[in-house]
Formats: sequence, C-alpha cells, structure tokens
Amino acid sequence: MTNDIVLRVENLWKSYGKLQVLRGVSFTVRRGEVKVIIGPSGSGKSTLLRCINLLVRPDKGRIELEGHEVFPRPSMSISKIRERIGFVFQQFNLFMHLTALDNVRIGLIKVKKMSKEEATKKAIEALRMVGIDESLWNKYPAQLSGGQQQRVAIARAIAMEPSIILMDEPTSALDPELVGEVLKVIEKLAKQRKTMLIVTHELDFALEAADEIMVLDHGVIVEKGTPEEILRHPKHERTRKFIERIARRTQI
Repeated sequence: MTNDIVLRVENLWKSYGKLQVLRGVSFTVRRGEVKVIIGPSGSGKSTLLRCINLLVRPDKGRIELEGHEVFPRPSMSISKIRERIGFVFQQFNLFMHLTALDNVRIGLIKVKKMSKEEATKKAIEALRMVGIDESLWNKYPAQLSGGQQQRVAIARAIAMEPSIILMDEPTSALDPELVGEVLKVIEKLAKQRKTMLIVTHELDFALEAADEIMVLDHGVIVEKGTPEEILRHPKHERTRKFIERIARRTQI
C-alpha cells in the first residue's frame, strides 16, 4: 500500500562545496511509524532532516509529503509544508520573550488562524501531554530547565498536528539527569503512534521506541532494519563500530 506513506525521500543529494554530505539517500516513513536515524557525527543526519522541510535546499533528488511534492518543485507553499512537518531542534529554539504557553500558542494563532481561545485550549492540551503543568505555563524559557524547555518545544510541534514530526537529537543539549524526562515524552508519543523521524544517539531509547532504524554514514544509508537487527545483530562493519563506541556509555 502506498496511501499510508507520509514521507518519501528518493535519491537525495546535498553538498557544500567539495564536501558531499548526502549521497543518494532514499527511504519512506509510513503513517504511525517511528523511524530512527543513527550514525557518527558528521554523517549527514541533521542535514537530511533540514532538507526535508527545506531549511536546507537539496542539490537533487525528490521529496514527497503525503503525495505532494516538496522538492524539487513544491506543490504547496513553503509555509504550508512547514506547517505539516513539525521540527524539534537540538537547541529548543523557543522564543525567549514569550511564556511557555505563548510559545505553543503562537503558531496556532499566526499560522492556523485559530482564535485565541481555541489556540489556548489546544496549547494547554499539548503542554499537559508532555508533562508541563499549570505552574509552568506562564514562565519564560530562561526560567525553565533544559528538559522543560525541550518538552515545551515538543508541545509546540504536536499542537500543530503535523503529518510528521522531525526530531534532531532532541536530548543532545541536555544535562544527563534531564535526558530521561524528554525521552519518556517521546516514548509516550511513539506509543500513541505519532509519525516521527528521529535522529538520536540514545540507543536504548531507539531499541525501545523505533519501528525501524537506519544507519547513516558518510551521507549513505549503510544499513536499516528492526531495532533488534541493527543494535543486536548489525551486518555492516561501520554499524558495528558505531554501536561499540556508543554502547560504552549506554546499556542496551
């Protein structure tokens, strides 16, 4: 079946000068699927996510979102594309002059044209879903911990009800003691069958939450399969070496 494919990426290439970052990447993400991308730093993972919602323009290839062409000739506006592709960044990217509630509510009002009352209700639902209670709604990002800020960022993404949520190493900027609270939220979303494409180094999380893991190295998907196949029985030497390095600080 093809009608449940949310995201299709075909033969995607991207280079910066002579440095080839992506070299013919192809994959699909189906509705309700949680797909995780792992691989060494500098392998092109973040660039791939940024190409998908056109924060970075690919050199060639094809991207489709629910059958609509995103690249090379978008069949809808860039703003509409980004409305349907949620993005959770490493560094939270919250508006520092807005409260937690307003950070989640602003996109609903400005982009989805909801009334303030309707947007507030939707924003509160999303904040509660990620464990941000009423005592934090009117606090500014500087008054929140890193884990709380990232959970607000996740709430902002899910409140928009996107077709897919992209997460770019959502715990990498957190202190170790705060990583768990964010991973629990993402695991909850996975159990709710939110469609997600996640870049992470948290292999224990990937083993628990992913439907499929793709290994990206030097801009190429070198291996993909179930979490058990990739993390317990990797076939490619690059995958084995990467997992051995990461496993020194995780328990899988």
